[in-house]
Parts: sequence; structure tokens; C-alpha cells
Amino acid sequence: MQIKDYDNPAELRLIEACRKGDDAIISWARPEAGRADNTIRAGLIRALLLGTDDCTPPARGLCIEGAWITGNLYLAGEALKAPLVLIRCTLEEDVLLMDCTLPGLYMPGTHLPKLNAHRLQCNGPLHLREGFKATGLVDLGSPTITGQLSCASGKFLAQNMALNCNTVTVGADVFLRGEFEARGRINLIRAEINGNLELSSATLTKGLDAQGIRVRAQFVWADIEGDGIAVVLIDAKVGTLCDTPGSWQSVKKLRRSSFRYERIESDMDVQERLDWLAKHDATVSRFTPQPCVQLANILRRQGFAGDAARVLMRREDKQRAEEWDRAITAMDFSLRRELTAYAHQYRPLLSLPFKWMFGYGHQPAWVLLWIAAILGITIWFAQQIHIHGQFAPTSSVVLTSQDWLASFPTEPLPAHRRSGARRWTLGRRPHPGGTIQALAPFSMRSIYLSR
Repeated sequence: MQIKDYDNPAELRLIEACRKGDDAIISWARPEAGRADNTIRAGLIRALLLGTDDCTPPARGLCIEGAWITGNLYLAGEALKAPLVLIRCTLEEDVLLMDCTLPGLYMPGTHLPKLNAHRLQCNGPLHLREGFKATGLVDLGSPTITGQLSCASGKFLAQNMALNCNTVTVGADVFLRGEFEARGRINLIRAEINGNLELSSATLTKGLDAQGIRVRAQFVWADIEGDGIAVVLIDAKVGTLCDTPGSWQSVKKLRRSSFRYERIESDMDVQERLDWLAKHDATVSRFTPQPCVQLANILRRQGFAGDAARVLMRREDKQRAEEWDRAITAMDFSLRRELTAYAHQYRPLLSLPFKWMFGYGHQPAWVLLWIAAILGITIWFAQQIHIHGQFAPTSSVVLTSQDWLASFPTEPLPAHRRSGARRWTLGRRPHPGGTIQALAPFSMRSIYLSR
């Protein structure tokens, strides 16, 4: 259709505003029903975006506010020169932007059934925020967005998958915050985000799949509401992990094998971190030590060596329990397997002293407590023995008294007599050490007398 064929009052206002370079404000509020004075056909929007001889949209974009739009807005494969701005509009049918190139897309407060922007090339921001609502899938699969992707306060109501951002490339931040709601799954698999990824004050019904995601700056997870949601962070890498206490309580299943982060900005204590790790352990079938090692390395790097030691001790406990489970599972009634299983079964008992004394080597300072305890017990026993007269300490006064000195012989005893009936030795031959033993008391007396 030619532009002259669009003769509804709202369409005429749009054409006139486009020619003047102004915004087409049909209504200040989003329409709940279509009327002659607020209805614009999607074909006119397409024609104006592509441009005609007598009507070209302004460089700042084709802006429509408060309109009821009928028909499919089909712009697949088109290269648009101006941004599309739909503010508080209602679309009866889907918006199709597959393989489309445009400077920017803004849909704040707009309601629509579906948005298909697969392989979209957006050379600017993409805003689906401030009351935006889609009852069907919003497909942003494999697009390139050089600006910001903002879904703040957006409602994505599709049941199976609400927001598909598979392999999306975003040059700035991604905002899923401020009363953001997704009733279906959010797909951010292998997404590349050069700014922040913020999920805060959001309501999730099914969860987030961010396997292999790359976030150069902060990954914010705060004030998330939901009932048994699932979060997948396998092989994900972020710059800074920013989460708040209690923000992971709504997560029932957490998969975070090989999840890497360079630093943590959070007020969570180490016990809540251990509970965070426990969610992953309860989800996966086999224990994986990487999450514990990653967390411990970051805590130690940031100066929390004690917290890092607690995390590593938990890893040691879980690894020993995993070895025991594997050994029991592998039993096939053969002697070798049964002996191996019993060895792993009693290994935790054998390692208990090592755990209690050194914390598996991660708490070497604990041995000082054991040394102090052993020293205290030794002193207590010595005191009790002394009280009961079992032994007394050596006294220099006693060793120099006249009675003690008189107890020594004045002459050395003969070690052996070869003639006569009496012998000083018990055997037939003299003992080699007899002379030394006999001379020792005399020598001691001589020393004290000389003093």
C-alpha cells in the first residue's frame, strides 16, 4: 500500500509527525482497545521506516506513543536507517525482526504477543523495559547489540522459555531488574556481555540457564524471588560476583561446575557460602571439587584465609564421602572390590586425628591447642604425683648436706679379688664396668669435698 492509502486519523497524525520530524503522540496512556482515533496499521510503520520519496523518518527515530497497532510488523532482513521507538503501544500481532539491521530498538511500556529478533544487528541500545510485556517468546537468539540490553521492569510471560538470548553479544550492560518477571526459562547460554549482568529485585519461575556465559564486569544476583528455581552456571566466567545474603534461598537446583569469578563483593558469611556450595552438591550426581577450590582461592586472595581453610576442609570431607560411595557402589562380590570398599569405608576414621589436629593441613595453628592441652595434662599429673609423695624434685640443699655426703664410701670398693674366698663380683669374671661403677661414688664425694 502507498502512504496515501493510510487514512485513519491516527495514521494521518503519524505521517504528519514523520514529515515534520516530531514524535507521533496518539495517547499518553497505553490503549486497551483499538478505535479509529488510535489505530495504526503495521504496514504504515514499515513503509515509513524504509522511507518514501516524500516521507523519511528523522535520524533520531520513528517514535509512536500510545497507539493500537494492527497486523504483523514485518521487518525481517531489512536495513533500517532510523531507530524504532514504540512507547506504551499495544500490538495485536507479532513483531518480526529476523536478520534486521537498525540503529536502535525502544519499546518501553509496550505490550505484544511475540518478538522474533533472531540474528538482529542492533547498532545501539535495545530497551524492553518500564512495563514492557510479552505473552509469548521474546527471541533474541544470536543477535549483536552494541549498546545496552535493558529489560528492567519487563514482564515475559511465556511458560516454557520466556527470554531467549542464546549466544547474544552485548557491548554494554544487561539489566534484568526492578520488578522484572520471567515465568519461563531465561536462556543466556554462551552469551558475551562486555558490561554488567544484573539480576536484582526480580521474580523467576523456572530459572536461568547461563552455561558458558562470559561477563566482563559484574554479575549481580540480589533479591531474587521464586519457588524452586534452577540456575545453571556451568563453565561460566564473570569478573566480579556480587550477591546478597539470602539471595540464593529461592534456588533449588544449582549447577556451577567450572564457574569462575575473579573476585567477590558480598556481605555473605562463610557459613552461607558453604550452604551455597551445598546446593550444587545436592544437584549434581557426583561431587566436583572445583567449586570449593575456586571459592577458597578467591577468599584467600582477598585476605580471608580462615574462611578459605573452612571451605577446603569441607572439600576434604566431601571427597572422602564420595570415595566411600564409589567404593560401595563398585562392589561386585569380588574379593578385591570388597577389600577396596572396606579400606575406603574406614579411611575417614583413620583420617579423623589428622582432621582434628591439623584440619587436613589447612589449619596448622590447631596443633598449638593440642600442644597446650598435652602440656597442661602433663603438669597436672606431675603435680598430683608430687602431692601423693611419689617423687620429689632434686634439691641443691639436700645434695650438699653432711648426711648425704657421709653416705658415700671413703675408699673405692675393689672390683675383683683374685685370691681368697670372698669375691666382690657375682660372676666368675669381673664385669668390665665394675670398676667404673665402684669408682663413681668415690669420685662424686671427692668432687663435693673439693668444693
